[in-house]
Amino acid sequence: MSPATREPTMKPGSKDQYDAPAKEGASENDDGRLLGQIAAAAVSLMTSMGRREADGGAPPGRTSPLLEQVLDSTAEVESFLTEQSVRIAYLENLTLTDELTGLRNRRGFDEHLHRTLASAKRYGDDGVLVFCDLDAFKDINDTHGHHVGDIVLRHVARVIEAQVRETDIVARFGGDEFAILMVQTNWRDGLKRAQMLSQVMNRTIVTHEGHKIPISASFGVEPFGPSDEADHLVARADMAMYVNKRKKASVKLNAAAE
Repeated sequence: MSPATREPTMKPGSKDQYDAPAKEGASENDDGRLLGQIAAAAVSLMTSMGRREADGGAPPGRTSPLLEQVLDSTAEVESFLTEQSVRIAYLENLTLTDELTGLRNRRGFDEHLHRTLASAKRYGDDGVLVFCDLDAFKDINDTHGHHVGDIVLRHVARVIEAQVRETDIVARFGGDEFAILMVQTNWRDGLKRAQMLSQVMNRTIVTHEGHKIPISASFGVEPFGPSDEADHLVARADMAMYVNKRKKASVKLNAAAE
């Protein structure tokens, strides 16, 4: 599945290039504007010199040394601008990506949520927001260690990605909580897909060094439409998830009492 609708041009979480921090001083945008002005000036100069050569300023079939320098400099500027553009896109993607799971982080999710709701308001689209919170995740960390907890979180991320569409947005919302934004989906279909995800998740077992770790998760499902605001929608989905979590805890307590 693609961190949208998967639009990143570079693999989320990849660190195999451009690790050096940006230089201090002028911002990347300032650099880009300046280099753009240089390139425009070079093109203007090339055009002017081309006219002069056409009027007999240089022998036929030959380019003047100055024009050759301008051509070389322009090519270097264009190459640098391309490299900077790729570098900026990579760094921006890092700020929107959860390092552990490779999913979008809270910031990346919030950006998509606001864009999705703006589109819903404009075009009348519907959708569904799903919250997923792992049950007793603290017990996993306490029993097996945080490194195993990290393995579980990565595994859960892959399970979610395998169950949603490529157009859906998946994020690690924080800690052991995940969010799925199902775009252009009606309530009935969104609820059905969330229920299927819940069934798959609650049958999932992570095996590590001979230990079988069963996964349990609570879900909250909320529809959204043209009139919804991001903060209110997130609060409703969060509340629905915790209501379901409390119900599961109550069932376990009643079963234990019997």
